[in-house]
Amino acid sequence: MDSIYGSIDDLYLFYNVVEEGSLAAAAKKLNVPMSTMSRRLTALEKRLSTNLVQKQGRELVATEDGQRIFDLLRCGLEDLESNFAKVRADNQDVAGNIKLVIPHKLYRSRVSRIVEQFLIDYPKVSIELVLSQEQSFPLTQRDLLISFDLTGAEDMVARPLFRAHHAFFASPEYIKKVGKVKTIDRLAELDWLSVDHVRDISICEGNALVGRIEIKPKLVINDVMAVFDAAERGLGVASLPLMHMDENMNLVRVLPQYQRKPRQAYLIYQKRRYQPQALSILVDRLIHDAEAMK
Repeated sequence: MDSIYGSIDDLYLFYNVVEEGSLAAAAKKLNVPMSTMSRRLTALEKRLSTNLVQKQGRELVATEDGQRIFDLLRCGLEDLESNFAKVRADNQDVAGNIKLVIPHKLYRSRVSRIVEQFLIDYPKVSIELVLSQEQSFPLTQRDLLISFDLTGAEDMVARPLFRAHHAFFASPEYIKKVGKVKTIDRLAELDWLSVDHVRDISICEGNALVGRIEIKPKLVINDVMAVFDAAERGLGVASLPLMHMDENMNLVRVLPQYQRKPRQAYLIYQKRRYQPQALSILVDRLIHDAEAMK
């Protein structure tokens, strides 16, 4: 299709020059000789009677007129690419590899059945599970992380899953050794067991925030069940998720009128305009399950 803009290809060429920041990079991306790129861009500027790009340091950037045209093109091209990607996805089998990093106990209690059913429904997908409390941020477009900590995830997608409610527990033997705990200040002074290096803990009574304590963990273990075990054996006090509590555990609640501020769990993955279909489906299932359990 020809018009005052020349062919559609010329507009796409200009769009890529601005997006890549140079003729050379755009030529390489489009597999077009740089001389051809330069000639067609110059012809487009001549037809429009304006300069579309200008040098800024080592880069080519859009002029004011060029930026207006670029913004219009970007909206249209993103819609086209999105629809083309959907057409391709609808006509392809769901396949590929996914890596999921998640705390061990959380996987067993909430996520295992979702993953197992997903693999049954999509036999061409394979999943690598890393059961760990450690932060391992997604490095590729096929990586997922479930975590309570958003530190370092500012440039990623972080979707809320659920809120974990915690209270404070210790063994009867430990409480007998240290004496009855009557105040928040005394709670802070105890031997703390933790799954991470968080030092500041917000204390709530009901839904109201009533204080904050600073703790000094005696033992840090990157597995919540190992923290449960250490608390049962009388090594100290711990902030433990209520969803993992069992009445047969050798634990008693400390200051039962108080609890830790609920911790938000997030599903974290890389920002990308088009996610692999397998990853998108698994993300949707995890989000749907979390919403159903609220």
